[in-house]
Amino acid sequence: MFRFHDLGSSLVKALFRSAWPVIVFSLLMTGISVYYTLNHLSMRTSRNDLVGTDLRIMQLSEEMDRQFGARDNLAVVVENSDPKHCIQFVEALAAELRQYPQNFREIFYRVDPEKFKHWALLYLEQKQLLEIKTKFSNHQKELRALSSDPRLNRFFEVVNEEITRAMLGHLFTGFLQEEQDKEKIPDLGLLQASLEQLEISLNGGKDFTSPLKSIIPGEVSDLSQAGYFFTANDKYLLLLVTTSQASYTATAEDVKLLRQVLDRVKARFPDIQAGVTGPGALEADEMTEAMADVELASTVSLLGQMLLMVIFFRSLKRTLVQGAVLAIGLVWTFGIAALVVGHLNLLSIVFGPLLLGITVDFGIHWYARLEEEQGQQPRCTLDNLVCTIKQASPGILYAALAAVVSVCPLIFAGFKGLEELGLIITLGILINIFAFLVLLPSLAIVTERWTPGPLEGECAVKPRPFLSIKWQRPGLMVALGSIVTALGAISLFHVPFDLNPLHLQNPRTESVVWEQKLIRESKYSTSYGAMVVSKADDLSRLTEGLKNLDSVSHAESILSFLPAEVESKQSLLAELKPLVTGVSFTAARPTPSDPKELASILGRIRFKLSQAAESDWDPEDKPTQEKLVQVDGLLLRLITLLNPESNPQSAARLAVFEHKFIADLQDQWELLQANLDQAFSPPRLEDLPQNVRQRFISPEGQYLIRIFPSRDIWNPGPLGEFVRDLRGINPDVIGDPVLLYVFTLAFRNACLWAAGVSLLGIALMITFLLRSLRLTILALVPLMVGASLTLSLMWLLEVPFNQANVLFLPLILGEAVEYGIIILVRWQQEKSARIITLPAGTAKGVLLASLTTAVGFGSLMISGHQGTFSLGLLSTVGSLSVLLAALSILPALLRLVRERFPEP
Repeated sequence: MFRFHDLGSSLVKALFRSAWPVIVFSLLMTGISVYYTLNHLSMRTSRNDLVGTDLRIMQLSEEMDRQFGARDNLAVVVENSDPKHCIQFVEALAAELRQYPQNFREIFYRVDPEKFKHWALLYLEQKQLLEIKTKFSNHQKELRALSSDPRLNRFFEVVNEEITRAMLGHLFTGFLQEEQDKEKIPDLGLLQASLEQLEISLNGGKDFTSPLKSIIPGEVSDLSQAGYFFTANDKYLLLLVTTSQASYTATAEDVKLLRQVLDRVKARFPDIQAGVTGPGALEADEMTEAMADVELASTVSLLGQMLLMVIFFRSLKRTLVQGAVLAIGLVWTFGIAALVVGHLNLLSIVFGPLLLGITVDFGIHWYARLEEEQGQQPRCTLDNLVCTIKQASPGILYAALAAVVSVCPLIFAGFKGLEELGLIITLGILINIFAFLVLLPSLAIVTERWTPGPLEGECAVKPRPFLSIKWQRPGLMVALGSIVTALGAISLFHVPFDLNPLHLQNPRTESVVWEQKLIRESKYSTSYGAMVVSKADDLSRLTEGLKNLDSVSHAESILSFLPAEVESKQSLLAELKPLVTGVSFTAARPTPSDPKELASILGRIRFKLSQAAESDWDPEDKPTQEKLVQVDGLLLRLITLLNPESNPQSAARLAVFEHKFIADLQDQWELLQANLDQAFSPPRLEDLPQNVRQRFISPEGQYLIRIFPSRDIWNPGPLGEFVRDLRGINPDVIGDPVLLYVFTLAFRNACLWAAGVSLLGIALMITFLLRSLRLTILALVPLMVGASLTLSLMWLLEVPFNQANVLFLPLILGEAVEYGIIILVRWQQEKSARIITLPAGTAKGVLLASLTTAVGFGSLMISGHQGTFSLGLLSTVGSLSVLLAALSILPALLRLVRERFPEP
């Protein structure tokens, strides 16, 4: 072991001569650090800054953002309880958001269907086109009759004739051969839809929905609900918002404003359920809540630690001096961070609590030794100060160097966020060595009312044993430590590493709640993979390949806005065209239908349908009983409404309805004919809206494909499968899932690598300093037993490692080694300490150091942010576990091996 006697004597003389110059110099450097930090230290909140811009994936991501723009960082999710009502809500919300163009530079929630209405048939599925053809064929007689005589009475007369013919055909089929085709009762869809609209009109209603929707899909006949972004199962309606994304602060303010506007609109639609999520909202919510919680926890931590030190040292003055040194050391570290790094990232922002958790112990050990030297005296003497500086400095220096070695491997972890965190904390510890070995003694010399005496003298204070423990059965304690260590080794294989970033956040946070809803109930995610291709011909090939992947839900490109399978659909439309062009409606206004005559026709239809309900139809030929009951009820009510005596306005209302009915029929027919004409000249890329082309075609002519996962990619298993599948098709795939995959793996591997290297580095450093392999093993006992106990408790409490709580590793690693060194250095240096094994002053310093760490990081458990909470939980459990090992297992082991080491 190195001897510090001569160095300690020189340090004592220098400090007593230069205490005030040291203090003035420290304050001057503090002022310079504050000024430089305020003017040169910035904050970077993007996760991309954690990985490093030199990676190819980051370069590709930045290039994609440059070409296509970083869009849709926020998403408003609306539960689709009623499509029409939800659409009204989204339109109202979009109108409000357009009043803030400086905050919301793009709002994307609908593709204007007017530009596509003449190609609407091409956007239908082939199955739908076949259904249209079948229905038009079945209703040819009604339609032709209306074209020649466009009156309601004539329409219902033809319906009656068709039902009569079907029933007669069914009656006589029994006398004919089985092979002969049976008549089928006409489809009642158009009849029921027409009767429903007629009832509304006769009751004085103004609303009108085209009855032709029963044979012509709404995507063709009614575009009012077309083009909106419903999820695949129609569970949710989406409104995508793009903000400036200039910084975390700007995005957080935009999220706040968006929620305020959303709440105002929701007040007008009280039955609507909606919320804000998206990558930007998830990040802003996480940072906002975490920073608020850390700020509150820091206040609680500082007050708790100060209270502990006041209680232990029974001196407010000494507590304030140590607090001042901690604050000065932290300010110096901020200054050096601004000078060397220039910014903080999402990981390095937590360097303050971590650094304070490490360095607060140095002052505690120093004052604990001073208190022991002072004993029961009311005032300390010069001799007490001299002995404290000489005897406490080696242990503190060793502990600080061990802390440096435990943290500095992060600098070489290959993960930019951890590299910067490791560099700042390493430099901070080195700076704090000066603060606690030079500045703290200088402040003590100035503030302590010590009695004079010679600078040179023997430090012969006889220490008291910790709690008067005599260690009569040390073997039992060592055996218990061995059992705990064995359990820890087993637990290591049962404590998982949770890489799901959503599990770090407060599960009640709005963005997390709605993101989970999207994933769980619609298999949709606001995160997607992205591929960029140079040729349009590659789009269809890649899209088809992506559709065949189990991990892919769907893929979007500019081709998604063009009709698919055009040639097959054109063949079907060619067969449909004669059925439409063979019917033409006159523009002349017909003579209004007579209510009494119409009531008579409807009565005959009702009579025929009641007979049809009683007939022995085959199941596939007979309409459902429910539909027959509904139509029968409609007919009965309409016959009553058409009676002029009970409804004097029946004639006028019937005329209004008839006009709407015939006008709608003519409009729908013209639209159908236009669709059939345009079907053979399908839309091209140039026909698509500008806002759609900008999203998927760059100014350089590159094409973007967005790939959405079919499973919850926030979990590492599905995420890995999704990314591997996409990379199998295109190695240069990018997007949030790919960045998340790279980030989580790199972070986990970097942490594990740094922990392993730290442990090896500490072992080598202790061996070098103590010049003994046996002493090195003894110094690592608190680490091995404490870490084992922590792992066992994690397994028992089902607490996994995650991207937040893994930061406790360097803290606990340094703390455990620090306690071992502090106890071991004194045990090796002082014969009186070896006799009693564990002096009370040393134990008090270790106990207070551990409790301040437990209180400091335990305060993080007040956070609703799960990552922050788990960091506080594991830091507290780990600190107390290490404390238990340091004050029980290590002294017991020292008691057993005392005779094997030479006396100091």
